[in-house]
Amino acid sequence: MKRVLAVGILIAITGVLAVTAAPLSGSWSFSIQSDLNPFSITAIESVFQVDYSIGTWTWASTAIIDLAGLDNVYFDVKGVLGGFALRSITDFDAAEAQFQAWVASGVTAIAGVNLYALFMLDNVGSTQTPSMGSGLTLGGWAQVGDLSIWGQTRFNMNDTSGNIYKYGYGWLLDHFIFKVCDTWQKPSGYIDVQTAGCTASWTGADVYLEMPFACFDLLTQLSLSCTGFDHVLFEINDIDLGLTWLNLKWVDVLFTTTSKSVNTVFDITLGDTACITPYLALEGAGTEITGFSLKALKLSYTWDNATFKAGGLFDEDGWYPYLNYLGTRYYGWTWDGELATLPSCVVTEGYDEYFGLLVTGDSCCGGAYKFTTFAWFDTGNSTGLFDWAETRVKLSVGVASNTTINFDISVTQGRASWFRLGTGIVW
Repeated sequence: MKRVLAVGILIAITGVLAVTAAPLSGSWSFSIQSDLNPFSITAIESVFQVDYSIGTWTWASTAIIDLAGLDNVYFDVKGVLGGFALRSITDFDAAEAQFQAWVASGVTAIAGVNLYALFMLDNVGSTQTPSMGSGLTLGGWAQVGDLSIWGQTRFNMNDTSGNIYKYGYGWLLDHFIFKVCDTWQKPSGYIDVQTAGCTASWTGADVYLEMPFACFDLLTQLSLSCTGFDHVLFEINDIDLGLTWLNLKWVDVLFTTTSKSVNTVFDITLGDTACITPYLALEGAGTEITGFSLKALKLSYTWDNATFKAGGLFDEDGWYPYLNYLGTRYYGWTWDGELATLPSCVVTEGYDEYFGLLVTGDSCCGGAYKFTTFAWFDTGNSTGLFDWAETRVKLSVGVASNTTINFDISVTQGRASWFRLGTGIVW
């Protein structure tokens, strides 16, 4: 009954929008995956989104359906009222007919200063045992000559300052619910209320100052928590060494109440057309560097509309990009031959080498096609020839400017293991 009620609400809202004069836009995608030995349907996903716009306002509704039925529904309203850009996002667990979260935000500019406010009502418990909490985030940013200033203070909210500073305030809201590597990500980790209840106590503040110089940019960050000073960071980034083969991303000095650390991140690229990227990590303790370790190696070569890729992973347990780093580490390869930091994006455990081919081009009727094939190897643990473990083939063909058909297949031990068939339409 709960599921029927949720579907009925979605259909009713869509129907009301459909009879109005303004045009609807949106998208629909559907995919089904089946195992072949023995045959069984293992996954179904359908995502339906509809947008309705009047003037500066847009109403959107998205429904996510999986093998068990209607899984998630959320509603998004955004627009401009006077000098304020407003947005409201509501998330429901449709399978349980359970409210999950509501975010209301506003942005405005006063005397050259961009200000924003974000209020959130969030289920910090579980679907089975709801526990609601509320929080508030206030912040702003401005440009004074060459100096960029950004600050944020939080009341019963987790620390989202790093994501907002790096990617922008709009990015944070667009990533309220999104999909990464076949896994739907919810607000937790990007924006979240800390504790249950309505008491919005002060939980922290962050200030960023960035100044560009001739050969680098200088960033200073001060972070405070409810217990007082947390850390101060001095970082030099976008460093121009005048060398095409060496890219020094940043050097930073981090001070906390109990420690000091110096960190460096860099990339090395060899060759003009064949791009060889070694992934190196510093070895040592504290500020003492004792050497380097080669963790992975990737080759990528593009000719016309075809790209050849190959890679080898030498540390399957993952590693941190530099000394004393407590954040996200590299875990391994993704299925398209890049390094991943999310466990849900990593290939099957033990797959440490690969060869891949990607080909793109125009198809009929205004569409485009993309063909990829990757052969994966499990060094020392596979019974296949040359340690071969699995080959995956993906084909996406645009049969019109707004319609795409997708086909994926996996081959293991000399026979097809599973296949996935899907389609997507945008209007």
